[in-house]
Amino acid sequence: MVKLEKLFDFLRTAGKLKNTLRYSEINSDARRESVADHSWRLSLMVLIVQKELSLNLDVDRAVEIALVHDLAESLTGDIDAVVIARGEISSEEKSRNELEAMLKIKNMLPESSRDRIFELWQEYEKGITAEAKFVKALDKLETITQLIEMGHRVYDAPDFIATYADKYIENFPELIPMLRIIKIKLKSEYEKGGLEWRESYNKFLK
Repeated sequence: MVKLEKLFDFLRTAGKLKNTLRYSEINSDARRESVADHSWRLSLMVLIVQKELSLNLDVDRAVEIALVHDLAESLTGDIDAVVIARGEISSEEKSRNELEAMLKIKNMLPESSRDRIFELWQEYEKGITAEAKFVKALDKLETITQLIEMGHRVYDAPDFIATYADKYIENFPELIPMLRIIKIKLKSEYEKGGLEWRESYNKFLK
């Protein structure tokens, strides 16, 4: 019973991701995406893309990483990557806050689960394993996909958005064809909004 009570406390905390909204700097008439929305589609992408591209990965572990990668935000809230790029908060401060949050979340879990959940989160943060690199790259592709769906009216940082996934795809080049498709669609949104599509955005398009 004690284990189940601790598990219930953990799941209640994780459930806050349903109401933790992303893109804090964006004003849009569209429904804002929650962290839970993002994590769900990312996990689905991990499952399907690994199979379709016949990648030599531990797909079960990759899905697990995707499911927990933003778990800390149930306590910290979402920090928009644009805010970090502008220097309004440092990546070090964000990492420190999220580590503190994950240590609190870890202590909510039964002993049989706490180390695994924490290790999966740390694996994503370190980005060393093939599975972590894969999930990190797909995480950026999912984000750009969401921005395409939201439309050009919310593009408050065009330079940042157009190149957001590039360095992560360099770490997992098997996903270059996916990024190419997504960039073509993103470029179309820029053109609809009269936004300049610079030559520097064309990486992986040629």
